[in-house]
Amino acid sequence: MIDFSIKNPLLVNLFLLLILLLGILSWQSMPEEMFPVVEKDRIKITTSYDGASPEEIEQQVSIPIEDALDNMQDIDFYYSHSKEGISIVTLVLKPDSNIEELMREVRDLVDAIDDFPVEADQPAIIRVKTRFPVISVSLFGDARDSLLFEQSKIIKQKLLQLSGVAGVGISGNREKEIWVEINPEEMSARNISSNLIIEALRSNIKDLPGGSIKSIEGDILLRGIGMNSVEKISKINLRNNESGGQLLLGEVAKVKIKLEEVKSLGRFNSRNAVNLTVTKTADASVFDVSNSVRDLVKKYNPPGGLELAVYSDFSKNVKTRLDTVKSSGVIGLILLLISLYIFLNSRVAFVTAFGVPVSFLFAAIGMYVFGFTINMVSLFAFLVALGMIVDDAIIVTENTYRHIENGLNPTDAAKKGVREVFWPVVASTLTTIAAFLPMFAITGVLGKFIEVIPVVVSVALIGSLIEAFVVLPSHCSQFLKPQQAKKNYIDWSKFLSWYKSILSKAIKNKYLVSSITVGVLAVVIAIAITRIPYYQFGKVDNGVFFVNVEGPITNSIYDTEKLALNVEKEIKNELEDFEVESILTNVGLSFKDMSSFSIGSQYIQIIVSLSKRSPQGFVDKVVTPLLNLNFSNYGQRDRSEKEITNNIRQRISSLTGIQRFSVKKASGGPSGSDIIIGVVGPDSKELTKYAKEIHRFLSSIDGIKDAEHDQDPGKIEFRYELNQRGKELGLTQRQIANAVRTGYLGLEVSKVNLSGERSSVRLIYPDKFRKDASKIFELPIVLEDGKTLYLTEIANVTIDRGLSTIRRRDGQRLAKISADVDPKKITPTEVTKIIDKKYKKEFEISNYDYYYLGQKKRSRENFANMKKAAYISLAIIFFILTFLFKTLLEPLIVLFSIPFAVVGVILGHLFFGYNLQFLSVIGLLALIGIVVNDSLILIDFLKKLREKGLSKVEAVIQSCEVRARPIILTSVTTFLGISPLIFFATGQTKFLSPMAVSLGFGLLFATILILLVLPCFYLIVDDLKEKILNRIQ
Repeated sequence: MIDFSIKNPLLVNLFLLLILLLGILSWQSMPEEMFPVVEKDRIKITTSYDGASPEEIEQQVSIPIEDALDNMQDIDFYYSHSKEGISIVTLVLKPDSNIEELMREVRDLVDAIDDFPVEADQPAIIRVKTRFPVISVSLFGDARDSLLFEQSKIIKQKLLQLSGVAGVGISGNREKEIWVEINPEEMSARNISSNLIIEALRSNIKDLPGGSIKSIEGDILLRGIGMNSVEKISKINLRNNESGGQLLLGEVAKVKIKLEEVKSLGRFNSRNAVNLTVTKTADASVFDVSNSVRDLVKKYNPPGGLELAVYSDFSKNVKTRLDTVKSSGVIGLILLLISLYIFLNSRVAFVTAFGVPVSFLFAAIGMYVFGFTINMVSLFAFLVALGMIVDDAIIVTENTYRHIENGLNPTDAAKKGVREVFWPVVASTLTTIAAFLPMFAITGVLGKFIEVIPVVVSVALIGSLIEAFVVLPSHCSQFLKPQQAKKNYIDWSKFLSWYKSILSKAIKNKYLVSSITVGVLAVVIAIAITRIPYYQFGKVDNGVFFVNVEGPITNSIYDTEKLALNVEKEIKNELEDFEVESILTNVGLSFKDMSSFSIGSQYIQIIVSLSKRSPQGFVDKVVTPLLNLNFSNYGQRDRSEKEITNNIRQRISSLTGIQRFSVKKASGGPSGSDIIIGVVGPDSKELTKYAKEIHRFLSSIDGIKDAEHDQDPGKIEFRYELNQRGKELGLTQRQIANAVRTGYLGLEVSKVNLSGERSSVRLIYPDKFRKDASKIFELPIVLEDGKTLYLTEIANVTIDRGLSTIRRRDGQRLAKISADVDPKKITPTEVTKIIDKKYKKEFEISNYDYYYLGQKKRSRENFANMKKAAYISLAIIFFILTFLFKTLLEPLIVLFSIPFAVVGVILGHLFFGYNLQFLSVIGLLALIGIVVNDSLILIDFLKKLREKGLSKVEAVIQSCEVRARPIILTSVTTFLGISPLIFFATGQTKFLSPMAVSLGFGLLFATILILLVLPCFYLIVDDLKEKILNRIQ
């Protein structure tokens, strides 16, 4: 292969051109999006039951579904959430379950439930997906509501017609309905029951087919036309008297077109609004969809003083991340070229650096083949790979260049130099890939979220390997010339002479050097365990944050709107005009994440989009504008998102009428509260007591913020139960419930076409009855025979209060307590230790139990899986090294270098004040790959020298002398390549810094270790080996 490459430069360059072409086409063919769409191993069953209390929902909907599915073997666990009017049962499946088959089985079992309330909707069964919106649109203004809602429907249809748009969610709108308002007192006076009106409406409204006539003229369809307009409905006949007179519906009821009851209200920049959220199809580009939506908003001119605006455009975040990759890549490439030029010469620099775009494009081909998309996670994978893909090229080129320096012609130098390092480089690439194998062991949402990282890194490394042995030999023989070999900018002979003297001293004191190194390692690890806590993900400063507010459960939607106005006012008072782009408010609706939300009259969610921040570092000020040829797009906001959110949190805390609130920034990974504690047990009152106690204790911990629990009392309930007289009259609880439900909630009796749309016909009481609590005690109920009784005559009415929400897990009641943490003060792991110390013994002797959900549970499970996979990964690395060296001694020495690389990782995090994070671990994996590579090639050279007859000390010194330059080059180029993320990262890119610190600082310390300490370890192990052999002999 090497000879073929050198002898056929034309074919090699054509192959290179093919890779470049395929890579560019693959990149252009992949859709761009904010985050990967993750199909969770979960099935969600949602059932609406309007007007039902949380306890009724639990007893009549949630528990029957749980019981029906309880014995399914592929369900890991299940939990339910019962709130006013809705039940949500979520099934968490075991890994590798057949989702499609399970969906069919679940649907069959749910359909077989025969005791669902008749009034409940058909359960909706879906597989949960984490789908992120692309862009949102707000229609706002001071126009009348009917115009606002009509225009929102038009805009929704226009958005759905755009190429690449998958769906449009809408909030703050209301549909038209035909209301038939019946006065119970009027009905009582005329002896008319609600059932009579219901039957009359259902019998007269719908069009009914009558078949066809087979006539001579041909088939003639027969069609009965229903009374489906307001005028016609008013003229529906209820009954006739003896003289033939008719009692029409319009005489006892008011029939009119009205907007449905308010469920949510929208506001945009303090004006009434309907908000629309756009999601894209799987193969669409986030940029194309965003541009199409923006074009529509720009061109469409709504009437009546209404305006259109866009907000939460996530394509901006994707573009920022793309710019980060480009900026970091360009800076890294430039610094790589400069360092190689200084250390070697310009031609070597060019030949080596050419491997970076080749490897990246090779990775792009792999992403396209495996069906991945361009998103923030896959772009992050390229940043991880940036520090590693030049290693192979540096080792091959430097070794070839060394032979040219020693007098060989370029062709012979290329053959000899490449062959010498072929197997070590292959082995080192395979060990680096093996180092990333533990990432495949991460399960659940996070595992699927990040699965692209090891794929991109592995394919990029394979691409760098192919480039090193297919392309580089040809380019080295073509472009590296003897005269260039004589031109040096660094006097390596002087440096190597100095290095040899230090190495000789280290070898003479090898036991002392090794002991000091082990001691430093022990101290640093102890510091890490006690001083550097672990935090799963950092927060992204992307200029968008959420203010979630919950008012009293008894609030009407309009009461909550007034509260929202006060919160908006405080936010505006905190922000200068130039600091904010938009403030969007949803009342009655609050999104928890992209796949779940809460509905209720007490909820407020305010989405604040800040203006672009002023440049904070060299990359922002110089590199990114230079790459984009745009020096005018500077932001004016100086304050950080954290400073602003902290100030807003303080302002809102002083407002009255707030039950609870939180201010949340976007997460750098899958979202959710930092701490979630679940308490389970048999008695709901005890659960409430435990939940409130844990909540109080949790809130008292320094560093805890936005703590909340779900055991608040629900709305006041008027509970009516059939009494003895009602039973004697032959009435049933269902008859009473239907009469009350029809009047107060409104009964949808049919559907009609209204202005080309399907609209409900709803039978309901007038507002004066539905909004006066005392009327319930005087409510007249007309029986089928026309007799009137009052509700209190046939039922006992009591006043009580239940819970606002009821959660269950695996058949038991569950109370949930959640909170976020300030990672500068405390971490989730530290919080759980405090909680365990306080409550573990108390719960062990009770019938109740608590456990951790959320980030703590996920991180514990993820690292348990990673730990198991890490052992397998080390075993694979050991096998590869043993295959290369054919002994056990050298692989052990190479592996021995891994824990010492951790010293730099920990010291780097201490120096910059970072907590250890998930991204720190990814940086550590990349570091392990490079450290093993450098150690492997050093030991390989050492072994070959000993096979030639050199003494072990001479072999050590000579191999270190030969390998010092490529090891230093690898470390310097890798460090410089990721240095922008270490020193200059701001905004969104700041959360990537822990990864860069792990790799960069770890590599600096690892370089010293490999060049000075590793030879000492080798000699010590060799001494022990000789002593053991001497004793045996």
